Amino acid sequence: MAVRLIPLFGFALAVLSGTASAQQQAFARGEEQQLHYVWKHDTASTQAFTLILPAQTALPVWTAWHSAQAESAVFQQLIRNAQEQFPEVSFRFRKTADGTTIDYQAADQQRLQQAGSWLAQQQKALFNTYLEQHYYKRHGDDNSHLIRPDHVRIAADSSTELLELARTLQRVIVSSASAEQKQRYQNDERLLVVAGLLNFVQSIPYDPLVSADGQRGITFLMPEQVLVQNRGDCDSKSVLMMTLLTALYPDLPQAIVYVPDHALLAVALPRQTGNEEMIRINGKAFLPLEVAGPAEIPPGVTGEKSRLSIRNNQYQYDLLQLTEINSTPN
Repeated sequence: MAVRLIPLFGFALAVLSGTASAQQQAFARGEEQQLHYVWKHDTASTQAFTLILPAQTALPVWTAWHSAQAESAVFQQLIRNAQEQFPEVSFRFRKTADGTTIDYQAADQQRLQQAGSWLAQQQKALFNTYLEQHYYKRHGDDNSHLIRPDHVRIAADSSTELLELARTLQRVIVSSASAEQKQRYQNDERLLVVAGLLNFVQSIPYDPLVSADGQRGITFLMPEQVLVQNRGDCDSKSVLMMTLLTALYPDLPQAIVYVPDHALLAVALPRQTGNEEMIRINGKAFLPLEVAGPAEIPPGVTGEKSRLSIRNNQYQYDLLQLTEINSTPN
């Protein structure tokens, strides 16, 4: 008998085009985890400031998905576990044109059948563990063969590490805001900061993170990598934006939204003018944020591709699980 390991494939996301660009006027990496910026946000005054990255991170440096590498890791652990679970069964693997196959034999037919059922279940469990350890997940349901970064989990786990950096950006945005901006956002600091952070992330240069033929590349960067390398594609920059918002506003509902070949962010904030595009997430209206850049697009305004996909319900989303806030007085 034999059980075949399921081949899985990478999932890459693409780009948003636009006209007017967000204004990152200067960027330089300094010593001791320092990032220096000159940035102009909308009608705010031009600001020169420094962000300081955490000295250490618990998250791994991102590596591109390789099906063969994942298959090999799962297969090796599966064989070890199988030999411990069924010492009376002989296991052998072989490579075929369709992937890796495990052959197994035993004199006891009942144990042979038990081993076959166990292998299929264990393979799935080990593969899910591999995905979790490497911050990947299936795109869609549990039967999907598309693999992508676990964007929401990456944002949640990065938010604590980048809290002080997010607070620095918050101070820069609030202190530099013009009277017109304060009036536009009705003196609501959170709305002002969300719009400012959106512009800041849009101003980070867009990079598709793949080769010209689309066949090679890392396809994604962790939030800290986006800042250090000062580049990112649509999902990398959306995750950075979610990370910063989660750090500052852990009770703000957010979702990563996937339309064909593109990703954007959505937040549970109200319209300001009444003309903004909205998107339904879990039955509720969310405000879309086109994070990719370099177009300077305000909250609630989407690119044409996103707009058509949203209106035609051709999108998927991954909702951030909110952190419970203890409001009991100390």
